[in-house]
Amino acid sequence: MKRKKLGEILLDEELISQEQLETALTMQKGKNKKLGKVLIEMGYITDMQVAESLTKQLSLPMVDCSNYSPSKDVLALVPKDIAESKIVLPLELRGKNLLLAMANPLDWETIEDISFETGLKLSVAISSENNIVNSIENLYGASKESWDFLREIPSYEEVEFIKHDEASEDNKGINYQSLYHDSEAPPIVKLVTMIIADAVNFGSSDVHIEPREKYVQVRYRIDGNLKNIHQYSANIHDSVVSRIKITANLDITNRRFPQDGRSALRLKDKAVDLRISTLPSVYGEKIVIRLLDPATGLIPLSYLGISDNILRPLIEIFSQPQGMLLVTGPTGSGKTTTLYSILQQLRTETKNIITLEDPVEYKLADITQVHINEAIGFTFANALRSVLRQDPDIVMVGEIRDMETAEIASRAALTGHFVLSTLHTNDTVSSITRLIDIGLKPFLVTAAVSGVIAQRLVRKICVNCKTEVAPPEELTRFNIPPLKAYYKGTGCEACKNTGSKGRIGIYELLLMDTKLKRLISKNFTVDDLWESARQSGTRSLFEQAWSKVAEGVISVEEVIAKIPYPHFLEEEKKAKETSAENIAAGAS
Repeated sequence: MKRKKLGEILLDEELISQEQLETALTMQKGKNKKLGKVLIEMGYITDMQVAESLTKQLSLPMVDCSNYSPSKDVLALVPKDIAESKIVLPLELRGKNLLLAMANPLDWETIEDISFETGLKLSVAISSENNIVNSIENLYGASKESWDFLREIPSYEEVEFIKHDEASEDNKGINYQSLYHDSEAPPIVKLVTMIIADAVNFGSSDVHIEPREKYVQVRYRIDGNLKNIHQYSANIHDSVVSRIKITANLDITNRRFPQDGRSALRLKDKAVDLRISTLPSVYGEKIVIRLLDPATGLIPLSYLGISDNILRPLIEIFSQPQGMLLVTGPTGSGKTTTLYSILQQLRTETKNIITLEDPVEYKLADITQVHINEAIGFTFANALRSVLRQDPDIVMVGEIRDMETAEIASRAALTGHFVLSTLHTNDTVSSITRLIDIGLKPFLVTAAVSGVIAQRLVRKICVNCKTEVAPPEELTRFNIPPLKAYYKGTGCEACKNTGSKGRIGIYELLLMDTKLKRLISKNFTVDDLWESARQSGTRSLFEQAWSKVAEGVISVEEVIAKIPYPHFLEEEKKAKETSAENIAAGAS
């Protein structure tokens, strides 16, 4: 009987689709990773779903490793490095029979190797990967060699570590939950605590504290839109500003110049980083607080909502050993989230990955992150020169702003490095013209750039108050067929009467194919580039968004407000109208 592979089992259980399997297999190419690990990292399945599926398909028992207490002699049968690399754990020895927990019982080679090395018959049980990994850490502990090494290190009693103010502030955090319940806290502390804690509970990305003539307006940015939430008297605004500055280690005596700082909070079990910016205005200092929650900011690539017809070629691009991938869009369109998701996919022990960011928004394990400081001359260009001497495989440049950075990044992409970066342009084609406008030679653009992805974030219709509506009047301007139905959120308690809840990404991918390279090397127009891109399969942001309208996910109004309408569709519409007029004139 033919042994089934993991992918086949997961397909049989309908836990993944054929497209998801093919995408994961593409991602797996050239990487020393199991298919199950890739599927889990991409967010298609969980390790528990894999375990439960294998249990049903293979009729093997499922165990919780934490319920076992194997002796040192049993653990010694499988060395810790083997247990960690193969994700297995010896649980129990009965005579000549060893009970072995495995995350992947289809790994026949490992089963045969352990049976041969131990001379024992193996009884395999299934457990989730996390369960086995946690148990390995608890049961094996540090190796004897590690303890011997630590004992041999001299004490260096004369050395004293001096904490940097900013680092100290980062690690300190603020327990706002305890402040919330502290009835004896000063009123200003309670007010600031309430503003920030409420913003976290609302799922806000930013807090705007804006002084007016007689009051101060507090607004939260929720799903990309600002909403008025609180007001307080202008008389206490200076005290509020001082309190916020103290939490961010800023100068409370400086009220005439902008300042930037950072802090952190812990609300219940949620840890959130704060980026704080002050700006002097007519009625006092305006404060903007960016809330960065690692739980929502670090998202698996497959959770971003990128369709498979874009995701697969995108994975092919960043799986290459060299080249450049550009992510483009306005501020707040989710570019950094997309870059972090790609970096998480690329992260392996065999790759040296370095990022240049201004500022570093989320901390990523196993990746070297560098904070740009232009105030002291440590610019993207200067930092990139130094980074290229650090033997990197992958470099992320937070943003290409000038000719110098663009040229260094493009030449790095031609010399064995893979470069990720962002641009502020409206669409993918505009990125090509933008690079040339800032001074990059066309031959460098065609040789270095592998692809460009443009994106926007749009609000989804609230499923609790989703209602079918009449076709909006604005549709007359669009060159697209009418839809069967149009939907909109009417507002309810679940969406706080906004009619929308949550956001989804809209993406446009441009691949640098041979025809496009030839166009860029000659005199070209934007229309020429768009024509070539569309012939190669590129669908505009508007067309991608309209497909979400057809699915009832977003409203027509949201598309009109957030997505640029491509000029070539307008030209097609005019051409059709002219043709119809000519036909009518001929008939008459």
